[in-house]
Amino acid sequence: MSLRRLALLCCLGCPLPALAEVSSETLFFLQPDGRHYLLQRSIHSDSASHRFHLPKTVRREDLRYVNPADFQWDDSPPDSNLLSFDAGGFTLIYPGVFEDAELQRLADGSWRYRSWHGQPDRLGRYGYWYAPGDFDRYGYGWLLPDNIEILDYRANVPGRWTRRPGALGFYAEGVNNVTFEIRYRVHAPAAPAPAQAAPGDADRDGVPGDRDLCPHTPAGARVDRVGCALDADRDGVPDGIDRCQGTPEEALPVDTAGCPAEATSAD
Repeated sequence: MSLRRLALLCCLGCPLPALAEVSSETLFFLQPDGRHYLLQRSIHSDSASHRFHLPKTVRREDLRYVNPADFQWDDSPPDSNLLSFDAGGFTLIYPGVFEDAELQRLADGSWRYRSWHGQPDRLGRYGYWYAPGDFDRYGYGWLLPDNIEILDYRANVPGRWTRRPGALGFYAEGVNNVTFEIRYRVHAPAAPAPAQAAPGDADRDGVPGDRDLCPHTPAGARVDRVGCALDADRDGVPDGIDRCQGTPEEALPVDTAGCPAEATSAD
């Protein structure tokens, strides 16, 4: 989901003689790779109807959950797909992935996510926006797996941040055109240890010695079915002990932890 398209994710309420009070909630259920997620978007108000713009990359069949289920889908707009609801509120859940333009890999191996690319649209809207009027109440959160560590975060509007185990949340009132910047680190997911070593399993990777083609796998490495280490980013450091997964080719060589050799940890 590109930064330009992200600005289209906000609701456009139909004009009313008096502005309806609006509450909105945006929740990212982040996956262990730090890039994929399920996104929940909710709007609640006493408005008679709503229109909601989705990026072109989201197809109707991608919608995992829609409430109310009665809605109209219009894919004719050139820059977005339009959902129309004859109701004062709605909730959507659909999958997505942070694109390269949204993420910056830092020297210490952490990632910086920015929710907006820096250019407003032709009407001056950007980030998470609502029209007409503002969000009376706006909530935003990341729900995190155990292997993702939040390092720092900020918003462009005043609000209250809350950190809990496995979650980061933000709440504000009377805001619009809201943007976020979050820095986080993706650690290797913990691999469950075998209940007991298989017969002849000298490296204790769970693969019996008679079919282990790599009998000296480093402790903690993730292996395939024949006992050889997996290395998704091909940097020579096995998954499971690679602290900087997804190292780009141009960042090679790496140190023994799988991070760019010239980097030093900021933690």
